[in-house]
Amino acid sequence: MANTLAKTRKAIMRTFFLNSFNRDVVILIIISVAIGSLLAGIVAMAANSYFSETISTLVGEYGEFDLLINVREEMKEAGRTQIEKVIGQVFPGATLKEGPTLTGLTSFFVGLPAEYKTKQAYETMDSIFGSVPGRSGISIMTEPRITVRAVPEGARQLVIEQIMQIDGVLFAFRDGGSVTVIIKSLEQSSYVNAEIEKLFAQYHIIDIAFPVGSEPENAIRLGEQLADAVRAEKAAGYAESVSVDSKNNEMVYLTSTMIELKRFLTAFITKAALTPAAGVRVTAGDVIVFQGTAANAPSPGTAPEPDNVLVQVTAVKDDGSADGMVIQGNPMEMSNTQGYAVINNAIGELVGTASFHNPRAALGNALHETAGVVEQIPGIAQDAQNMTSIANKTLDNYGTSLTAIEQTLASLGNAGTTIEAATSGLANLNTGGIQSQVTNSSRAIGSVLNTLQVARLLNADVASSINELTVTQQNLANLQAGLSALENVSATARQAQSAIDGIVTNGNNTVTSLRSFDVSGTRQTLNDINGRLAQLQAFDTPLVAAQLQYLGAAVPNLKDEEISQSIKLLDQFIAGQVIPSQRLQLLTKSSITPDFVAPVIYNVVGHSNLSLYTSALGVIEPDPRAEVMMILSQVKAILAGMISLIAVILFLALDHTAIMSVIRRQRTVGKTLKTKGWRRLAQSIQNTFTAPECLYGMGIGALLLTAMFVLSGGGIPYLPWVGVPFLGAALGWLIANNAEKISPLATDEVIAGEALGLSFDEVMREIVIPNSRPGLLQTLNRRKMKFR
Repeated sequence: MANTLAKTRKAIMRTFFLNSFNRDVVILIIISVAIGSLLAGIVAMAANSYFSETISTLVGEYGEFDLLINVREEMKEAGRTQIEKVIGQVFPGATLKEGPTLTGLTSFFVGLPAEYKTKQAYETMDSIFGSVPGRSGISIMTEPRITVRAVPEGARQLVIEQIMQIDGVLFAFRDGGSVTVIIKSLEQSSYVNAEIEKLFAQYHIIDIAFPVGSEPENAIRLGEQLADAVRAEKAAGYAESVSVDSKNNEMVYLTSTMIELKRFLTAFITKAALTPAAGVRVTAGDVIVFQGTAANAPSPGTAPEPDNVLVQVTAVKDDGSADGMVIQGNPMEMSNTQGYAVINNAIGELVGTASFHNPRAALGNALHETAGVVEQIPGIAQDAQNMTSIANKTLDNYGTSLTAIEQTLASLGNAGTTIEAATSGLANLNTGGIQSQVTNSSRAIGSVLNTLQVARLLNADVASSINELTVTQQNLANLQAGLSALENVSATARQAQSAIDGIVTNGNNTVTSLRSFDVSGTRQTLNDINGRLAQLQAFDTPLVAAQLQYLGAAVPNLKDEEISQSIKLLDQFIAGQVIPSQRLQLLTKSSITPDFVAPVIYNVVGHSNLSLYTSALGVIEPDPRAEVMMILSQVKAILAGMISLIAVILFLALDHTAIMSVIRRQRTVGKTLKTKGWRRLAQSIQNTFTAPECLYGMGIGALLLTAMFVLSGGGIPYLPWVGVPFLGAALGWLIANNAEKISPLATDEVIAGEALGLSFDEVMREIVIPNSRPGLLQTLNRRKMKFR
């Protein structure tokens, strides 16, 4: 330990206090760093000053101008005159400077007085300078400012209101498709920028992307419905449709009307239901031709005729059938329903058949039929009133009728009692026994009659007895018939009594039910109906019928090709506006994820054939002037770094290669590499990286480059500061391995000097340095040379 400390103290004494070559190396390093840093700093500063001055010349000093107005070069004089006139009337005291002309446009810079730097003035700059002839655009240059881009149209007002509440913001306004924030002072720029970032962190945009063919018919209304549905979720709380500014943009209202008009026209264009032929498949957008009113059927290879009917496929179903709309001709007058494909305006193969439906004709017929029904309303109302009158009269007789029914039922009950009394006597009479006795008596009389007939032959006086017996027998027969009738009457009376009893019982139940009927309530209902019918009769049905007939006649008498062309024009107009059709945007809190709102969105849209992803509410774009200055500072650092690199390479090559050659000679004197085998290769590799001259080169290179970078402010893109020493070491290592090639050592002279007893310092100063490459070390060494 003591030995090491002694060596260290000796090295320090030799390096800094004794007049040794080590001190010469330290002085060389110090002077090299000073010269290299000064040179790099001067070059970088000169370049930065030049570019900064150039920018100031072009666009003025920082904060000097507020507006940049571009005017076409051929009209710059008239443009300048008008700009002067405008600022004299609207912004008295404003300054105007003509800038350079680039790509056919001349720039005019306008500086506004502080009292005119207001939100209202900046939002109306386009209209204020709208009369400038040849104007090609106007840009805001007021500094300091922050520009926020990529803010959805519908969210810009919210962003402006939130930013205006930040301390240090003078005002914020719409600047084309961006939001520009004017800051009170440059010192507050960082704070305002941080607060805007915090604001944006609270929200994010949920983008809903629809694939081609699944776009909503009215994206504006669907966006509002989605926002309402998401907002209804308790966990969401906040959601707004921000695809467009539906509250402030008048063009949105017009475009929404256009969307609805397109939907109306699409609903009333003639529809075609296509049934493809076997093996044929159609796709959306295909055009199919039909004969129409042409004299001949479509012929493959020819172009469609004006009288042909053309159908464009709009949707294809799973079973291969398709729907289409007529874009030319009148299909309702044709009989041939076979269609052929149209490819490059040439008729192709048979596609299939089609049936057609004209909603316009159906609507007209329905309106005419409805008008006819309306004309019948007065008669229907009068008939209904007559029926209510009859019903009221029926209700008036309702109570009397029930009383009569009750009396009838009572009479039937009495009749039943009488019949019961009569039949009860008949029930006690044995008509069967009497009939049997009468039958026996009649037979006995018959036998007597037979006997008397024989006796009459003997005695004629018996004839009178025979006649009397005959009469008696006849009376017995009549009595028997009466008894049979009496028995039938008894049975019939019993049936009648049973029927009367059933009628009375059911009648009493019916009367009970009828007594429970609300006659007064029914009468009130009939009166109400009668009043409504009176109002209906007072209704001006002829006028309504006339209006319906007018509407039927006013159904758009448009041809299908006119409707299809109108739809195409509407599509072109709608597509030219800031109205999304394939993407909707919802503004929500940053805690709401697409997975959370996905079920709600799928439910409102009606399908899940869409994509959900999130994006930031906006992107903060720093001040362009500050960005340019930052770029210039980066250029300055790069120039300083490149000059430092060149200086290190030159100093290493011109000054230190001689030293490294000497170190290499001292390392190799009396030593030889292994003659063969892997040890020779390993030793060569080891010497390449760990040889003393290499370590010296890497140390000096790292020290020189790091010191120059620090003092000159150098920098290299994508190279962190920790990498600078390693880069310097790499340069030193590369030069150390080529030191003898760059600065060969005069070995014979060195050996001769050593033989004469010269010390190491004297050998370096008198032999090695004078014979090395001319450089800073050689210049510093001249004052110490003894042999010149």
